[in-house]
Amino acid sequence: KANLGHALETAVLLELDRRGAEVGYVRTAQGFEVDFHARHVDGREELIQVCASVEHQDVLAREVRALQDAVTDHPRAAQIFIALDKPALLKASTGVTIVAARDWLLRDKAA
Repeated sequence: KANLGHALETAVLLELDRRGAEVGYVRTAQGFEVDFHARHVDGREELIQVCASVEHQDVLAREVRALQDAVTDHPRAAQIFIALDKPALLKASTGVTIVAARDWLLRDKAA
């Protein structure tokens, strides 16, 4: 699963590059890391966390905690959690969008 997670992160990075985004990552003062901070040519910003498997609520909570901590330094950024498969029963905190990787990869770049 570790290789699958890295492969998914690479796919997201390549798609962000294809969409023309300036990409970096975020390490918060609290020590949390967010996989990607993307600045798009239209001015939009996104904090993106990528995870291959979200089988348990605690995994989602840990990943979302990093997004919520990072948004304090990037208040204009949308918070996006990309999972290989969007879990039907898991819910994230307000402000975090959970999306299946296939849906995010196939969406229009202007969305």
